[in-house]
Amino acid sequence: MGGGGWISLPAELIEEVSDRLPADVDQIHIHQVCSHWRASTAPLAACRPWIVAGRDRDLWNAVGPIGDHSFWLPRGGRRIYSRATAPAGFPYCCGTPRGWLALMDHLRSPTRFILWEPLSKAEIFLPSLPNVAQVFLSGDPLNSSCWMAIASQKIPNTQIGQRLFFWRPGDAAWTMQLEWPNGRIEGAAFQQGRCYISTLNLFLDIYDLQQSPPKRLRAIYLYHPLQARHGGYGCLPGKPAPHVVACNNQLLLVMVYRGIGKHVVLAEVHSPNWAAKRLDLQEKVTDLGDYSLFLGRGDTLALSAKEFPAIRRNCVYFVEHDTIKQVEWVVVFDLGTNSLERIPHPEEQREGGSKGSCWLAYSWFCPRRPFFEEQGSREAL
Repeated sequence: MGGGGWISLPAELIEEVSDRLPADVDQIHIHQVCSHWRASTAPLAACRPWIVAGRDRDLWNAVGPIGDHSFWLPRGGRRIYSRATAPAGFPYCCGTPRGWLALMDHLRSPTRFILWEPLSKAEIFLPSLPNVAQVFLSGDPLNSSCWMAIASQKIPNTQIGQRLFFWRPGDAAWTMQLEWPNGRIEGAAFQQGRCYISTLNLFLDIYDLQQSPPKRLRAIYLYHPLQARHGGYGCLPGKPAPHVVACNNQLLLVMVYRGIGKHVVLAEVHSPNWAAKRLDLQEKVTDLGDYSLFLGRGDTLALSAKEFPAIRRNCVYFVEHDTIKQVEWVVVFDLGTNSLERIPHPEEQREGGSKGSCWLAYSWFCPRRPFFEEQGSREAL
């Protein structure tokens, strides 16, 4: 190391160390060591996570995919631009699972369908499947050898009906779920070889992914547990929507309630015994430690404020996608104080009111690694 200590490390070694640090906060700290370390590494262009916004002039209904997509910071209304160009001929996005993009050439009659990871530029070709609304991954294809893709397909001539399809690497085609269809899917979470799907009509479906084909083990109707918690369904604080999140080795159930005018009025987090015959939602989780939860119409995320300094701890961040603009861009509910923060739409998106006329928040995206600036370029992956 020589007489200069840490400040005399070769720039190439400092850059290699920086490339191996997965947390945004570590990248901030490495820039605070000294001027030599700052000069040897690229600064963060934008802290994670980001909002995924959709814009599609060929509107479907409330079950539609993202379509044309863009990324935005939750606060400040700044759009994030990517230097990593997606493969040509894939203009439509139908999911951003685990830092990947699910892209296809046509929504109703696709001939090409891929998973694309913008940092490594990895591509995985999937069998074509029409009318896909969302895609989820049970694991990261770059880190897991037994991952599975799950696609939800809009059922023709229904308003919110969806059917699940499953695909493992090496399969020639998608496998359709054997059970009756689902309602509008709000999100999915994975734990111990099982997939938990939450739907707008208050069902929570549990699938065993280790069976071939995957089998639905249980369909939990949340009406009765909610009724028991609040003393009757008419006593609920608003219209509920369920979400499931894997957080710090727990599987959490989050109920988001909307009041008059579709305003979010409350978020409650529960950690139920999933093996119980009937879920007990009497107890609330009020302290997530350093974690916060991110909910939308897609992947649910649990991120630590220690690693992602742009977020507040012990909060629920929520965006809701529809074919019309919601009142807020983001709602942040603090579980400790029971207070709400309503973040307005970016300035340039405050005009227009539908998915065909402006970008509407859809879900959340967290790239697999920190997001750096490059000299002479726009913010670049």
